[in-house]
Parts: sequence; C-alpha cells; structure tokens
Amino acid sequence: MNKSGGKHFMVMVLAVLFAATLMGHVKAEAQWEAEWQKTLEAAKQEGKVAVYGSDLPIVMRKHAPFIKKQFGIELEITSGRGSQIAQRLRKETAAGMSLADVVIAGGNPTVSFKQLGVTGPMDNKLILPEVTNPKLWYTQDHLPWFDDAKHFFYFLAYPNRDITINTDMVKAGEIKSWQDLLDPKYKGKIVWSDPTVSGSGFNGFCTNIMNRVTDENYYRKLVATQNITVTRDQRQMAEWLAKGKFAVAVSIPGPPIAAMLKAGAHIAHVSVKEGTYLSYGGGIVGIAEKAPHPNAAIVLVNWLLSKDGQTFAQKEMQYMSARSDIPTEGVNLKSTRVPGEKYFVAANSMEKWIMSEQGQYLALAKEIFGPVIGR
Repeated sequence: MNKSGGKHFMVMVLAVLFAATLMGHVKAEAQWEAEWQKTLEAAKQEGKVAVYGSDLPIVMRKHAPFIKKQFGIELEITSGRGSQIAQRLRKETAAGMSLADVVIAGGNPTVSFKQLGVTGPMDNKLILPEVTNPKLWYTQDHLPWFDDAKHFFYFLAYPNRDITINTDMVKAGEIKSWQDLLDPKYKGKIVWSDPTVSGSGFNGFCTNIMNRVTDENYYRKLVATQNITVTRDQRQMAEWLAKGKFAVAVSIPGPPIAAMLKAGAHIAHVSVKEGTYLSYGGGIVGIAEKAPHPNAAIVLVNWLLSKDGQTFAQKEMQYMSARSDIPTEGVNLKSTRVPGEKYFVAANSMEKWIMSEQGQYLALAKEIFGPVIGR
C-alpha cells in the first residue's frame, strides 16, 4: 500500500470508529430516554407516590401542584421526626403492610429503615444522565451513596461550621482553632448544643474526635475549666448568642442562625484551621423495596436528584446540595462549601459507624458532659 493509500485507509478507519462511537452514544441516549418514558407512563397510571420522612417532606407539600402538573402524580406526605417515622414503619412492617414508596431522613433513621427491611438497592433505579453522572456531584469520581449496598443516596453535603460568634464580643480572627476556646477569657461565655443526645452537638463531638481535630482530653479540659453551658434548645442558643448572653455558641444548626442573621444579629460563623466536616443532615433518600407505586417512586427520586429538584431542596432546606452545578445564592454561609477550605467526611461508611461505633461515642459524651448538663 502506497503512502497516499495508507493515509486514505487511516481516514476511513477513523471515520468508522467515530461513527461507531456516535452510534453507541445515540443508542445509549435512546435507551435511557425509552426507559424514562416507559417509567413516566407507568407512574401516571399508578397516580400517586407516598413519601415518608422528616424535614424535606414537610416542605415538599408546597411542591405537590408542580409534581402533579409535571408528572401526573399526586404527592402524599407522611412527616414527623425520624424516630416517629421509624416507629410507624415498624408497625406497618409487623402488620404486613407496605405503604411507603420513598423515605427521606437523616442517618440514624435510614439505618433503622434498612434494618426493618423497608428499603432495597436503588442504583438501578436512577435513570436520568444528569443524576447518574458522578462529575455533577461534589464527589466527582463516584456517586454519594450512604451505604455499600446502595439503598440510600445522600443529596446534601454542607460544611458543619460548628463555632459561631457574637461579633460585638469576639473580634474577627480571634478564634482560629478549636484550641482557642480554652482561652480563660471565654470562661462562662460558651454555650454548647447538648452532645449527649443524637443531634448537631453529638455529631460535632464525635466527628472531631474521629478525624483527630480534637481528642477526648480536649473536651475534658474544656468542661473542667471553661464553665460552659449545655442546652438542647437550639433556638434559645441562637437568641442568647445574638443578645450577647454568650460570646460563642457551638453546634447550632443552620436554620436558627439564619433566622438571627436575617433579623440583623451581629453574629458570624468561624472557619478553623483544623477544617470542618461535611454533613448530610436530613438529606438521605431511599426507595421502598415493596413500594406500592414503584414507578412513581422512581420518577420522584430521579426528579429530586436532578438539578431542578436539588435547586428546590437546597432553597427550602438552606443546606448546600451535594450536586456541584447549583448556584448557592440564598444559602447561609454555615451551609456553603467554599473553595480552599479544608473538609473531611464524618466517616468512610456512615452506616457502619452508626451500627458499630456510635454507642461508644455517645457513652463517652455522657461521661464528659454529664457534670454540666442542665447548668
């Protein structure tokens, strides 16, 4: 074969390869679109989707007209605290009933749902390419699954900046590390969200120890020397901080702080050099294994994890979505990932941690903070 013939042959080969690749993409696109349309039609026939959960399901009620108009599905919400939803599912399961289609909650409740046998793997139920593309999520090279069996997907990933200050009492840059809270000038001026019960205070306590940000000796010294106040009333914590009763508040969730900031309070979140962990709050979703409306469940979850669904969830929950393609306007600073800030995850497998280690940390927290509970 002469030189020109060889060149012509290579061009033909490249053309064939390009055509094959293009056909493959077209085929793949046709496959997901066909599956999506088939699922949509079946969902319309089912007519409704039953969502059980806390936090997001409560505000989803206002989106019911959109879901009905967009997908022809009635949205039926059963809301309550995670423990209440778990109890309801436990009773239904014991009675042989399967009434839930989709469950949305935090880490502990979702582990309970799975242990009850309510949920099943849902990796094969994610259809939309904008949902299944890892590059559209902050994790980049994999999807943010909560558990190894892929029963649950966490759609929030926001920094848990645990230290909040009254800016009239603490100067900017004065607190740069957790160790700074041991300074005698903060004695009697720190209020802490109770770490001895499940919630933001406990999450911050055990995550700091797990990631070696602090250790148990740090907390023992803090309790022994700083005359801290511990409470479970997080709204009151935010008000105390805003009014100057305390200079520093630790582990207040985002919403109470956002309300104080909106009211004009002189308070601010602090970023410390040790970094902060990414949390998912009540942003974990799963599909019931025996969902009475399985296709409607798939449609709703795919919409929730889409850019449109996550824009809605982020706006309503005021926590940053785990997606990486959504603007953060309107999300409070406590809940926004910032380029250059150091982050770490709470644990490699949250499900395993909740099942095997959580009790140990809870016992430790009760031992350390017990003397100041109710002070």
